[in-house]
Amino acid sequence: MHWHCHFIQKLEDEPELEFRAMHRELEGLKAGPGESERLQRWQEGQTGWPLVDACMRALQHTGWINFRMRAMLMAVASYQLWLHWRDPALHLARQFTDFEPGIHYPQVQMQSGLTGINALRIYNPVLQSQKLDPDGEFIRRWLPELQGVPVDLIHTPWLMTPAQKNRYGGNTYTLPVCDHEQAARAARKAIGDFRKQHVSHTETERVLQRHGSRKGPVQKRPSVPRKAEGDSDQLSLFD
Repeated sequence: MHWHCHFIQKLEDEPELEFRAMHRELEGLKAGPGESERLQRWQEGQTGWPLVDACMRALQHTGWINFRMRAMLMAVASYQLWLHWRDPALHLARQFTDFEPGIHYPQVQMQSGLTGINALRIYNPVLQSQKLDPDGEFIRRWLPELQGVPVDLIHTPWLMTPAQKNRYGGNTYTLPVCDHEQAARAARKAIGDFRKQHVSHTETERVLQRHGSRKGPVQKRPSVPRKAEGDSDQLSLFD
């Protein structure tokens, strides 16, 4: 309930967060809208990364997935696919049966690196798949193209040889949109370079004072990113 109210208060306090970045100087990080083909493949569960696609298809079918997978979908759209945050945010809002704008938009911006006060959370879709669906049960349920693929190949079907595809299936599953590791590195560098050139301490301090979570007296802005609100994980480039 604490985090529920905390995030809802962000949007009530600054309703413009539905339309622009929380850290106003980061709004210029990307031009919108993003590349339409990448957006469409993400929306349809056709990115080529099995867990990402399984989550999107499950969401389309049921209207619900858990928090960590919501975060991963948004982060992949923002970093590996380098989409402007607004289109993916609207798509997810239309899918969630439990859509709450006060929670949705601040979380979307956090997962997209637009708050300026939280660490970047760049999910590795393969490692997430191996950790959270080690046997590929969830993937096979929502990606019938990969039903016959064994555990050691289910998380990286693009690495299968033609002979393996003929044996296990997977010929009809799409190839990845891009190399997710290279895309993640490029995104981290682009964001870092942009912040150095365009982000001011004044605006970052405004966001921290207005929207940061804290206990007791207001503290000066830390020299390193604080732990993300409501989640103890600090996700590295390869988490």
